[in-house]
Amino acid sequence: MLTPQAPSKQPSVAAHTGPIVRDDIRTKVLIALRWTTLSKFSGQLVSWAVTVYVIRILSPDDYGLMAMASVPIIFFYLLNTVGLDAVLVQKRDLSERLRAQVFGIVILVNLLLFLGFLGGAPWIAAFYHEPRLTAMVRVLSFQFVLLAFETLPQSQLERDFDFGRRSIVELVTIVAGSLTAWTLARAGFGVWTLIWGSLTTTAVRTVGLNLAQRSWCWPRFSIEGIKGDLLFGRSVTVDRALRFTLADSDRFIGGKLFGNVLLGYYAVANDLASLPINKLTGLINSIALPAFAKAQLTPAGARSYLLTVTRLMSLLAFPFFLGISSIAPELTVLLLGPKWQAAAIPLQLLSLVMPLRMLMNAFQPFLWGVGRPDTSASTFLIGALTMPVAFVVGAQWGPVGLSVAWALVYPLVFLASIAYAQSLTGVLVTDILGTMGRPILASLFMYAVVFTAKNYAVFGHSGAVLHLTELVLLGVVTYTGAMLVLDREVCRDAGDVFGAFLGRHVRLFSYEPRPPREHDEVPLARR
Repeated sequence: MLTPQAPSKQPSVAAHTGPIVRDDIRTKVLIALRWTTLSKFSGQLVSWAVTVYVIRILSPDDYGLMAMASVPIIFFYLLNTVGLDAVLVQKRDLSERLRAQVFGIVILVNLLLFLGFLGGAPWIAAFYHEPRLTAMVRVLSFQFVLLAFETLPQSQLERDFDFGRRSIVELVTIVAGSLTAWTLARAGFGVWTLIWGSLTTTAVRTVGLNLAQRSWCWPRFSIEGIKGDLLFGRSVTVDRALRFTLADSDRFIGGKLFGNVLLGYYAVANDLASLPINKLTGLINSIALPAFAKAQLTPAGARSYLLTVTRLMSLLAFPFFLGISSIAPELTVLLLGPKWQAAAIPLQLLSLVMPLRMLMNAFQPFLWGVGRPDTSASTFLIGALTMPVAFVVGAQWGPVGLSVAWALVYPLVFLASIAYAQSLTGVLVTDILGTMGRPILASLFMYAVVFTAKNYAVFGHSGAVLHLTELVLLGVVTYTGAMLVLDREVCRDAGDVFGAFLGRHVRLFSYEPRPPREHDEVPLARR
């Protein structure tokens, strides 16, 4: 399951950050990046290999059923802490009393969700006209019993920037979940491979977090004195609910309008396209949120942080996802097998908008970290009101129609969202687009070269694996050459970040696209 992250709640911040504080934050961010990237890279090699293997064994019907069952589970998973995990990460003065109160509230909410899904599972099955969903939803609901006990240790690890131990937990979790899915798929468990794999992942992560961070306390079932925290948590909860509506209502609508088999093709294409986003969003949010929260930034400093992140993400995200789009038909058949060929066009279309979705996700920890979850929620509201309408229209043409809805409408949502945030954060639309422009141009040039080579048989009639390898290498060389011509500075910045993993000094968060203006020295307000 996806792991949402956390925001802030203090009334004000200091106007300036001293060099010692900034250097300390920079060092902690680099250490966090090193640990999380190494662990995720190792774990994802296992996870992606097993994912492809399981998809080849299971059927579109299995994945369609899992998509139907998981939509309501994931929605309430995003809300199961009512936003109070954000307070545990970002609040300056965190008392033991508040920790105990948050723990008590989280236990009660998760218990109610567990009981609600046990009783409400037949209604979900009736909505989709699929009786098999009743047992599936009831088994998945046991995750809420476990999730109540992961909030305290996870929040404390993020608060302390202790990503070494957390990375070990995530690595063990990925391997355990992957091995469970691999074993059950081989044994012929069908859709229950995905159910038990999800439960195993949640159980191992919860146990691992509690072993890594001993943060146990007796729960306190009281809301006395935490009204402000609850109001802040409400903003976070609304933010997460709107984000879900924007990003995941497509499966809800597709499952209702065209059934589980076609939904299975769409779900697999969407999962493959968004897999890097799902993994990297947790990484980005868990590092960026406490970094923004601790930095006590002026608007000029905060803008520098955000634009540097956007700049480097654009450098990697656009070529990666446009590269997937350019070879989607060959990649689908080679990795998943001929029975999944119907997922190729949705994968091709969905990959086109994934860079924008990844960049939008980077805005969330920035807005939370500088104390503006209300602005974050407002930006997601634009998509939450727009995308479901596009999905209802697109679903009339099945999985391809849903994918076209993403490709045509989401870029407009992205532009509208950053334009709205500009008026409240001072991060100009032109600054954001300026950081994206050259990677987009280089990626489009790469796409055109790969498309031409593929359709005009530039490499002759080589085998499927060799042909795909040739196309990938051509894309890498083309994009790298284009970026070296268009923007050597951002390439040097990327090299600096890579050097950080080897312990070298780097110039992070130094990008400033324009001179500071008078209003830049006004401290950012936190609610």
